[in-house]
Amino acid sequence: MKLTVKFFLLFFSLYTFSQEDLISKENIKVKIEFFILENKLDSVSFYLNKIEKDADTNLYNKLINREQVSYADFYKFVSNLGNKHSINYDKVSNYINSYLEEPENLKKINLDYVEIKWSQITKLRDEVSLDKASLEQKKIENYINKFNISDKDVLKAKTKITTHPIVMYLIEKEVKKGKSLSLKSLENARELKDKYLEIAFLYHLSDFLLLERNLDEYIKVSEETLEIENELPKKSPYYHAVVEHLIDAYIFKGGNYERIIHLIDILYADADTRLYTYTLYLKLINRSEDDLSIKNEIVKKFKVEDMPSLVDEFQKLSKNINTNDLNKLYKSSSKILEKEGFFEKAMEYKSKEVELTKKIYSEELSNSLANFNIEQAVKVKEKEVEYEKEKNKLYAIIIFLAIIFLVISLFVILKIKKQSKELSEKNIIINNALDEKELLIKEVHHRVKNNFQVITSLLEFQSEEIEDEKAIKLFNDGKNRVKSMALIHQKLYKNLGDFIDFNDYINSLLKEISFVHQSKEEEVVKVIKVENIFFDVETAIPLGLIINEIITNTYKYAFKDKKNEINKILIAIEKQKDRSYKLIIEDNGIGIAKDFNIESSKSIGLKLVKRLIKQLHGTFVLIRNPSTRFELTFKDSSIRSQID
Repeated sequence: MKLTVKFFLLFFSLYTFSQEDLISKENIKVKIEFFILENKLDSVSFYLNKIEKDADTNLYNKLINREQVSYADFYKFVSNLGNKHSINYDKVSNYINSYLEEPENLKKINLDYVEIKWSQITKLRDEVSLDKASLEQKKIENYINKFNISDKDVLKAKTKITTHPIVMYLIEKEVKKGKSLSLKSLENARELKDKYLEIAFLYHLSDFLLLERNLDEYIKVSEETLEIENELPKKSPYYHAVVEHLIDAYIFKGGNYERIIHLIDILYADADTRLYTYTLYLKLINRSEDDLSIKNEIVKKFKVEDMPSLVDEFQKLSKNINTNDLNKLYKSSSKILEKEGFFEKAMEYKSKEVELTKKIYSEELSNSLANFNIEQAVKVKEKEVEYEKEKNKLYAIIIFLAIIFLVISLFVILKIKKQSKELSEKNIIINNALDEKELLIKEVHHRVKNNFQVITSLLEFQSEEIEDEKAIKLFNDGKNRVKSMALIHQKLYKNLGDFIDFNDYINSLLKEISFVHQSKEEEVVKVIKVENIFFDVETAIPLGLIINEIITNTYKYAFKDKKNEINKILIAIEKQKDRSYKLIIEDNGIGIAKDFNIESSKSIGLKLVKRLIKQLHGTFVLIRNPSTRFELTFKDSSIRSQID
């Protein structure tokens, strides 16, 4: 018995060491591939000495020595690099172009070369730039056109690369052209008896059927695609996407619940796609309200008691999901909770959805600006280094030649003048780059404004399905808050600088609010005293939301049952001696209740006002005389940053 235990321990130790060695070796190979991409050959050589020689290390040595490798081996190498999310594919594409040469043999087409370029085009289109993808598309088309189309391999290559123009037609919504090309390519794939190509073009055909709103045909084609998948020894890259699209189609159509659950289970069984099933489960529950067994089966599957618990469980399980898919989960969660009557919980998830949407576009903005600033800093540094080298060189020449010949000294002076002219030209280039940066920032504000408008439209669309008046009111309030933020970015887009004229903004905001709330019987006179007051976006957004909340409440309640007197609203912003600001909002309405206290108010809007006041480092005073006067003293972002 003891001998058996010792043998087992020895075997386990050897197995553990071998596994650790394998993991270490794979990690080193990952580093080597990265350093080859970065052209850091010393680092490549260092790590190559740490692992035993095999087929991979032989390939690495050939690559760093710029020796010829097979197209199949090169495809394997660049595919590994392209599948790593941590590597910018633009770098991989540049490496491919710098190393890969078009095959010299024009008697027989090289399908491995075609596969490399097709993959490069696909990745560039999806991750980098449509223009760069189209440029590589022209290169591969020129190569393929050198061969006779009657050759089966040439037809296969020519058919395969039609995926790029098909996707371009899809982006441009050229349905007729895209569908026609998809059908023609599908016919070629069937003629070639290539099941993988057939699946690819059935998938692209379904995209155009969806644009035509031909749901039944879309489902038919997708089911046909899955039948072909089941005939293959290995699933195609389109498999999971087809399953997910088919689920969405069946859910939208209604019914077929057993089929839907079966398809979702396919995705759930795969660890790589399981994260995406939680949103699909919620969509199914929302659609199958007439069949409680579906809901009960899903609740039972995840061992929870009710819908809020199920939604919370899905959020926990989705901690590694990407932000766009998480946003879809929040949206589906809010919708199902609202339908089930959990309005407060629904608003919680709707708020998460809005915040995540803002974060997504804020991160895009930050990344764009960061990349731009890095590029500009590198360019400036390179120019400084170049200038210093040139300056030192010129000084050395001047000192040396001044001793010998005065004439040569004069020649050097002329050359310095020429260098000064070049420096001036470089300064012009830098100024142009700064102008491009300002244009980029304006474009970002424009896009953020457009995205807020999309959110507003989504809220309007969703509110049409709500019958509960309280929920409709909450959605409309949320929609108006989003509009007030969108108005900020609209003003920034139209302004020349980074600051907003608040007099202009308040006038625009009041027009929006009065359009929604004011009736002909109760006209309101608006007095605005805001002169030469400008704020940046960090102050403008919270301040705009505060004004939106207070003025909206004024329209709703201040002039109710009030007659025989002109209704007035005063808004003023004054700069104080201590560099802070005071916002005054006053109306001559019926007055606010004596027992009202913003600290204890349960109103979502007033809770929001309370938080925003803290954000502005402000203080709030409510004065009854007997009308209502709100006074908010706050600090702009420049003062707040000094305090923080």
